[in-house]
Amino acid sequence: VLLLEDVRTAEARLRQQQLAAMGRVSAGIAHEIRNPLAAIAQANALLIEDRLEPAQQRLAQMVADNVERLKRLVDDVMEVAPGAAPEPHPIDASATVGRTVTDWARTADITLAADSRLRTELPHATLGVLFDAEHLRRVLVNLLDKAHRHAGPLPGAIFLRLAARDDGWAQLSVLSDGPPIPPEIERHLFEPFFSTRSRGSGLGLYICRELCERYGASIEYRPRPAAERLRNEFVVTMRRAAFAEVPGTLPLENA
Repeated sequence: VLLLEDVRTAEARLRQQQLAAMGRVSAGIAHEIRNPLAAIAQANALLIEDRLEPAQQRLAQMVADNVERLKRLVDDVMEVAPGAAPEPHPIDASATVGRTVTDWARTADITLAADSRLRTELPHATLGVLFDAEHLRRVLVNLLDKAHRHAGPLPGAIFLRLAARDDGWAQLSVLSDGPPIPPEIERHLFEPFFSTRSRGSGLGLYICRELCERYGASIEYRPRPAAERLRNEFVVTMRRAAFAEVPGTLPLENA
């Protein structure tokens, strides 16, 4: 048993070293891509300003769309590039998650109501956690996008819950009724550049994990029992911290 544990520990350490090396290489490539990509975007924007034939206009728009796609990919890679880790500070997870859900639902054209496809369960009181508000928003948007892509159309197909687990930890869960993730895919979910979609970058869940680890948090996928409607669950576990509310601010109502 001890030998197996030592082997697993060594394999995990080697894997982390390989991922760190891959991250450094990817970040260097992404940095070198930024300048020529900006030049392409600027030149194409000047072309679009001219009166082009319809066929040329379509080609120019195709270039613009793919430049934006590459920009997002570069930003994703640079987001998790090796560097100085940020100092975690307390934020109000209740307010941050509430605002993010409202903004995301508006973008996804989902009306938040009793019969909504998305249902939420958020604390009425402040829930302080150690994280960065923008990074928590990014993690949550990624999980909601994934649920939105695979969940069914019926009310309650997506369920979001934020709650204190105990005095030391808080949990953010996103559940959906899509088909359960097969074990052969599940084991690769958080690996960089792994995607089941032809146009996916394969960086979404990897970035979520890297951002969580920066703040001593974790993210995992939990398949639910077959008897339950919502079979897929992603759970983000965050460290709790005292958060002082700003006087005069109003609490966010649950969606």
